[in-house]
Amino acid sequence: MKVKNANRLQSIDVEAGMVLAATYTGGNTIRVDLSDVARRLEAFAPLESRREFRRAAMVDFGWGVEWPCGASLDSDRLLEMALEQQGQVANVDFRRWQDRHQLSLTDAAKAIGLTRRTVSQYRTGARPVPRTVTLACKGWELEQGRPKRARTRETGDKARSSAIRSA
Repeated sequence: MKVKNANRLQSIDVEAGMVLAATYTGGNTIRVDLSDVARRLEAFAPLESRREFRRAAMVDFGWGVEWPCGASLDSDRLLEMALEQQGQVANVDFRRWQDRHQLSLTDAAKAIGLTRRTVSQYRTGARPVPRTVTLACKGWELEQGRPKRARTRETGDKARSSAIRSA
């Protein structure tokens, strides 16, 4: 299995409302509003208390955020939520495509004809993913699922003459 691009947290800060600011080791900072998650998911309901929300802590050497109530999110999911909230759903889809196929930055770049840097920028949301890249990912995925071409079966007159000879 190949190692994927690491999104480890460097620091987190609680902002107004239910917004969590997270800075990654690469230097990019994202902001995620967790109010919808707290309303929809029972495990996150205790975060609606400002006192509980402010107790967010980085865990597992920066691979996640956890609260004393037991609610937790990993660093990749935080980034995906931030991208979704910014309307960059294509970037989230790109990340999931790369993860689903366990492609490193280099392998993903080779697969769809991009530079490693461009793949990294799409993955982190530094650049929006164009529709042509989304289509290239889907095309690559289809090609990977196709079985190798086997010898074609004889049809028509050629097949009938072979059958007659062998009878």
